[in-house]
Amino acid sequence: MKKIKVTKATREINQETLKEKKKNLMIFCGIVAAVLVLSFVFMVVEASQKYKLHIVNNTSKNITQLQLLFSSDETNYSSDVFFNSAIGAGEEINTEFPKFPLMGTNSGLISKTFFEGEEGVLNDNGVFYTNFSGKITIEFTEDEAGVITMSIKAKEGKGSLSTFCDEEQVMEFAQK
Repeated sequence: MKKIKVTKATREINQETLKEKKKNLMIFCGIVAAVLVLSFVFMVVEASQKYKLHIVNNTSKNITQLQLLFSSDETNYSSDVFFNSAIGAGEEINTEFPKFPLMGTNSGLISKTFFEGEEGVLNDNGVFYTNFSGKITIEFTEDEAGVITMSIKAKEGKGSLSTFCDEEQVMEFAQK
């Protein structure tokens, strides 16, 4: 068997190759660490994200209470009252409420609105096909005849097209 003689030139080439491998390994480890840190940051942001609710009252009546019910195929999640004081005519409110663990597909939104001096009106507002993580805007308008219309729009925070909650409904109050 023939012995391989290591010369000074081959030793230098081997050390350069070893240095290059170490450099590539350090770059790879840095990229992996950056990806892990960014993943953690995104998970924390998503966990702390809350639903946003924007209510606009362009009517001549005060809204005394608003309740939302999210219903999925498996579970219903009812909300508490989102505000304790009335929203007067021409006023608006911005608030947040915690995420409900909707089960993904076919989750619906139902609202119950109470105007001052009226009984609550229940409306079926729309459907979500994935977990909702955005903003709900509800606007109440009143025409010259005193008919109140509720417009509701739910937007995903990430811009996906999985929300079909873009309704306009006339509020019908029980006759007294």
